[in-house]
Amino acid sequence: MDQVRQIRLAIPPFFLLASLLWGAYLGRFDLPPILKPGTAKEALGLLAAAAVAILPAGYLISTISVMLLRGLFAMCGKPTYETVLDDATLDRIWSKLRSGQPKDAKLILYAAATFNHELLAPGIHTWILRRWNSFNVAAHSIVALALAHALAPFISIPQGCWWWATTGVLIALLGWTAVIAWRETMRMIKFQSHRQQKGGEVTKDGAG
Repeated sequence: MDQVRQIRLAIPPFFLLASLLWGAYLGRFDLPPILKPGTAKEALGLLAAAAVAILPAGYLISTISVMLLRGLFAMCGKPTYETVLDDATLDRIWSKLRSGQPKDAKLILYAAATFNHELLAPGIHTWILRRWNSFNVAAHSIVALALAHALAPFISIPQGCWWWATTGVLIALLGWTAVIAWRETMRMIKFQSHRQQKGGEVTKDGAG
């Protein structure tokens, strides 16, 4: 697993754990003995267990997040949340791919991925990747915060107004970040589709 994906999977579990601990603190909830190590050895064991669980928990959170995003965009009539482009942009991208297949809107994800990974300059691709990672981290972290409240009743953590207020503020901030990052990603792909090709890469006004 590449480092970027590991970071994307590692951040949401921290939001989940931090939110649960914050809720427990606000609700004056007494943590179980297993979460209150009495010795350095027990503390190290707890930290090791948490480290091992981070990536699996992050993968589960991201899976739930992706399912929700796909469902939301499907209800809006979009084939995928990963690429939403107008017909003119798809026409320009498709013409640059030199594909023997006729243009098919159902293949928009694969067309955009090929355009992004194969034809764009590495610097532009990296710019898009940073924005896309920002979107994913924000979206998955929102799901993690929601899961904290869903799990709270099972471990008897009281859900007071201040905890809900904190969660609401964080979700608003993360939601705004996700929307901006997603829009910037789509707009950059659209902008790059207007540029001409030379030597296998997209260039401005045909200049190498």
